[in-house]
Amino acid sequence: MVALACAGNPGFVPSLLEAPRTDGRLHYSVATTKKVTRSLGPKDHLFFLLGLDAFLDLPHWKEYQRLLDLVDFIVVSRPGFSNTQVTSIVPPSLVRRGKGKSGPDTIPLRKSLLHILRGVDVPAASHKIRATIHAGRRVAGLVPPLVEEYILKEGLYRSGRMAKTR
Repeated sequence: MVALACAGNPGFVPSLLEAPRTDGRLHYSVATTKKVTRSLGPKDHLFFLLGLDAFLDLPHWKEYQRLLDLVDFIVVSRPGFSNTQVTSIVPPSLVRRGKGKSGPDTIPLRKSLLHILRGVDVPAASHKIRATIHAGRRVAGLVPPLVEEYILKEGLYRSGRMAKTR
């Protein structure tokens, strides 16, 4: 599905790094981030990009505090959410006081930075797309046409098939 989503944009290259494993074990963002970081060159910089709605769920992720230490985050604003909610998720012990880059859209963390990307008010959050499909409604305009076609063809996110994420 990622390959289909990337098909129309030559600037995006899909990765198999988190493809389903043959043994059924889950992938965790903290492990994937460690693996990618080890493969980077000295001038490369890794960012973890996610929507504010997903970021608010971060405390439920495996080793989320370690993940916040490992990589700079870009948190994209979402309609219906307040960007001030970001600070409620970050434990005070991870916030760096005094030094470093800071401002209304950058929060310096202990070992990384958290950037808030405002003005990208895309109403298509993954959990809402899954819920829309689960309810039997179309998602045209929320996902690329090839992705919608694949979801419908495979019967994804229908009753009894809601995917668990994290």
